[in-house]
Amino acid sequence: MVAAMKESYIRRNFLNNFIGQLMKNTLPHIIGLLAIAVLFSNCASLTGFQDGRTAGKDRGDLTASLNVSQSPDFNDWADQDDTVQSFIPDLFLPNIEIGGRYGIAENLDINIKVNTYLNLNLGAKYQFFGDRESPTALAVGLEVGTFGLVSGLWNVQVPLFFSVHPSERFSWYLSPRYIYQFTAYTGAGVGLNYLGGNTGFFFGDRHKFGLDIGYYNVGNRTLNGSTGLVQVGIGVRFSLNKD
Repeated sequence: MVAAMKESYIRRNFLNNFIGQLMKNTLPHIIGLLAIAVLFSNCASLTGFQDGRTAGKDRGDLTASLNVSQSPDFNDWADQDDTVQSFIPDLFLPNIEIGGRYGIAENLDINIKVNTYLNLNLGAKYQFFGDRESPTALAVGLEVGTFGLVSGLWNVQVPLFFSVHPSERFSWYLSPRYIYQFTAYTGAGVGLNYLGGNTGFFFGDRHKFGLDIGYYNVGNRTLNGSTGLVQVGIGVRFSLNKD
């Protein structure tokens, strides 16, 4: 009986130690894998609908758009043959995005946008060439975005805005952009690099209709290959000003 009790004690002690070591050594890896899965399952906001002009001091507008975005299915990317970089699975997903901007100075805007992917972006745009009435305008921006607010997924965007305005009823824009997306769980050293931009046009009087097309090449230094992402959207920009 004593021998049986001793054997039972040894088994329980071994099992407890085994579970403890498993949790200690494996749990961090599981958390890391889950964080990478979150990072590789969601895409940064790729919409444009911004020209080179700022809104002007104490002026603003709202933009509502319907977009179809190509989002890579990075969960399957790692399963591809290392020698095959031309085929990377992807998803086509629609989203609705609402954005707004407000001029805190004549050539400086703050902006916000949120979409049904649960992306939230906050940013600023500084116009360094031209003004609200110039036929050509150039501006630079900086945006910080997050997915789902509490997911730990972040992105930093640096866009350059260029636009031509033949008249006040029509404008064409081109916006090159760099985006770095990462998750707080793995740190900023592990992330995705987006390089591309948006082009499109606005037409109308006070309230303007727009078409936006974006293309981005996205990759990661630890994964083989890269993929091109396409975003197409239609939208309306509503002026909040009386004139």
